[in-house]
Amino acid sequence: MLVLLPAKPEKSSSFWRPGAAYAIHRADAEIGRIDLSGTPKRDGDGRIRLGERTFDCRVHVTGPARLAHVPSRWVMSEGDAALHAALWESGWTFLVEGPDALRLRRRGLGGAFAIERGSDTAAIGEIRRVRGRLLPKPAAPRIELETSIELPETIEVFLLWIVVQDEFRSGD
Repeated sequence: MLVLLPAKPEKSSSFWRPGAAYAIHRADAEIGRIDLSGTPKRDGDGRIRLGERTFDCRVHVTGPARLAHVPSRWVMSEGDAALHAALWESGWTFLVEGPDALRLRRRGLGGAFAIERGSDTAAIGEIRRVRGRLLPKPAAPRIELETSIELPETIEVFLLWIVVQDEFRSGD
């Protein structure tokens, strides 16, 4: 299971260029981080670090920003090569491209997402928000990704980036 915990952004944010950051944990050890930043038009820049590897992430808007049902392409790149990409099908669904296509479908208003195979609606995993608590043992609010099958770590982190970047973009 991968867990995202809120972290302090590496670069200071401002009104014109807000930022957010998350530490990526597996088995209670930090393995990387996701840093988000934006411009007034919210072009959706992000950077993911996993160990020694760094990935640049970007949302490519294919129409006027903020209109309903305008398809966007969400891309995670390593160097000049696109590693993973997803299309925004609707406000509820993202389709991850590739030989083993996946669908990330929003479940209700609670911030949970189902992870499905592209050809099947049976869930193979879930991304959910877990509220923080003080008792019985203090725990920070977090986002958890859990799957019933083994997915490559870069795909898991890509799906988490889509979820937090979509929320960040919606915060306008």
